[in-house]
Amino acid sequence: MRKFFSVFVAILAVVAFGFASANAVERYKFGSGPAGGGWNPAIGAGVQLLNKSLSGKGLKYAHVPSQGSVANIRRVAKGSFHTTWGHVVQVVQQWNGTGKFKKDGVRRDFRIIANVRAQSQIIAVLADSPIKSFSDMAGKRVNLLSRGTGSNVNCMNMFKGAGIFNKIEKRFLGFRDSGRALGDRQIDVYCSAGAPFTIPALTQLSVRKPVRYVGLSESEQKKVVSTFPFYTPVTIPPLSEVKGQTSHARSIAYDVFWVAHKSMSDKGIYEMLKVIADPGNLKKLTKAARYWAKLSGKFDNLKVHKVHVHPAAARYWRSRGTNVPGSVVKGY
Repeated sequence: MRKFFSVFVAILAVVAFGFASANAVERYKFGSGPAGGGWNPAIGAGVQLLNKSLSGKGLKYAHVPSQGSVANIRRVAKGSFHTTWGHVVQVVQQWNGTGKFKKDGVRRDFRIIANVRAQSQIIAVLADSPIKSFSDMAGKRVNLLSRGTGSNVNCMNMFKGAGIFNKIEKRFLGFRDSGRALGDRQIDVYCSAGAPFTIPALTQLSVRKPVRYVGLSESEQKKVVSTFPFYTPVTIPPLSEVKGQTSHARSIAYDVFWVAHKSMSDKGIYEMLKVIADPGNLKKLTKAARYWAKLSGKFDNLKVHKVHVHPAAARYWRSRGTNVPGSVVKGY
């Protein structure tokens, strides 16, 4: 009887283990961005879609707001975020332990899984402002966004490259607060990322108080791009959705990448991409948050930066017909 009971208990244990394994859920934290920026609502919408689509496959994703690109890349490199977005600047610097990540040292426990889109940097003033050029900003109150955000780094790089950084009165307000501050004339100049050429806080402000973008001169643009090789030159066109923006403005452009920590399974990455990048789903997501509009498997620039693409992501994008260079694909 005792032997029979022991066998029965062993069988129950095996069945229970199998049941638990079959119902195990992989849980992942998806870092986004600060309130007032474009990443927070975009990633929030994406996470809702993922959980609706993948709950039956043992995958669960949680939307976690953050301070932005610098914090995102630092946290995914350390593993406290499983997946997130980040500017190419922070991706490359964390990979090599340089710039903002010098104290962190080289960290390569993450991989690229998608190219979200190219962004630009917006420099804006109220339309009736006397500021027409970067040189006119000397002595003016210029908001460079919150420290710790990728946009703050890009703003500072632009003003340093243009030779005006040490001549301005610096402010470090967040996306939402800086929009209000410009409208209330508490600051003179607004600097922010654009997707590709707009940001919600500024577009909304322009309905009440028209705004105008200020561009780099041709020589200033060349200096910024040559000093900071992460950037490429771009010219922002007139924009009907931004009241007051009626002329062209020279600026910089840079990639935003979607990254994942090595703790994510191949399944967690592949299924996540399969849901989000589905053309029908992307169309729906873009209506809610335009940041998703240009999601792709374009990784050619990584051949220069020597940052790696996750094999599961490469497999997904190749299944879609994208030519992913073999030289940038590498596991751990």
